[in-house]
Amino acid sequence: MGLLKLISNRISAEWKEVFNKNVDYLDGLETRLSNKDKSTNSRIDNLVLNSGGDSPNEVIDARVNIDGEMFETLQSRLNETERSTKENILSLKSMQSDTRDQVNQLNDSVATLVGGGGEAIDLYVSASIGSDQTGNGTEERPFATIQTAVNQIPLIVVQGVTIWIDDGVYLEDVVIKNISFTTIRIRPQNNTTGIDPSTSDLPVKVRSIGFYQCKGYFQVSSIQFVDQINGLLFEGYSYGLLVEQGGYLAVERCKFAEDTRNRNAMGAYCGGMSAMNLYTTTYFYRQNIAIHTKLMGQVNLSSIKGSENTKGVRCLAAIVRGTLPSNFASTPTEVVENGLIITKGTVLS
Repeated sequence: MGLLKLISNRISAEWKEVFNKNVDYLDGLETRLSNKDKSTNSRIDNLVLNSGGDSPNEVIDARVNIDGEMFETLQSRLNETERSTKENILSLKSMQSDTRDQVNQLNDSVATLVGGGGEAIDLYVSASIGSDQTGNGTEERPFATIQTAVNQIPLIVVQGVTIWIDDGVYLEDVVIKNISFTTIRIRPQNNTTGIDPSTSDLPVKVRSIGFYQCKGYFQVSSIQFVDQINGLLFEGYSYGLLVEQGGYLAVERCKFAEDTRNRNAMGAYCGGMSAMNLYTTTYFYRQNIAIHTKLMGQVNLSSIKGSENTKGVRCLAAIVRGTLPSNFASTPTEVVENGLIITKGTVLS
């Protein structure tokens, strides 16, 4: 609808009506134009100039983000950008924290695989005051079991390891497997040098200790082996002390005195390219097989004691050096296949 023309010359109510309608129209038009002006100003507030290189300035909508997504206002676009940026920062911080944890875990794994080159490792065990849950292997907070102490040893150990065992009975089958040592010693915490195993019991008693596929020097001192009837089996035989497929085991002042004569049992076993030295009054009493060596194993006997054993030494395709004391066993030696027992030193030419 536009303005109305006044056709007649009469100044009358008709003319007045036309005039008022025109005024109302103009008022409405002014209002609409004012609203459009406000909308245009608001629109301009959301416009920015974009220019690049030699191109002319181009007016673009600031409500549109880099991905072409349009927001209702510039403020809403800015808020969304800040929110997204904050989320990305938090995500990066989380990733950084995860990476740090992974690096720490990797360092722990390396420490588990390879021990450091610092001081020797001393681990303490006590059946009376130790705990596998709250202990840390120190003298003040010992472990309760020998196996838990063994489990703390890295797979590759540069420095020496000693496991100190408090007086007590440890009915456990200790398994040491796939570890490369410089040295590991398992011995009582208290001094036992004055105890003769052939006449007295030893204060530390263990069911069995086995070294499997290990490398290095191992020493077991002043341990009495008990409860073999409930121990682990190796190729159908229970055992007190075993070394299999690698390493050198020195056995001093130990005692094997559980009566196993009517069972498939052996006191000490050495097999598969391993070496064992039994010395310093190590004592065997009433064993079915006191010492068994097999398949390239090598055993040296030096100053051992014993009596009332069924078989003294069983040598199956292996080598034994040394002699047994008199009355050591009903059958002192048994040589199987290409076994070799050397009772004295000689020079081959």
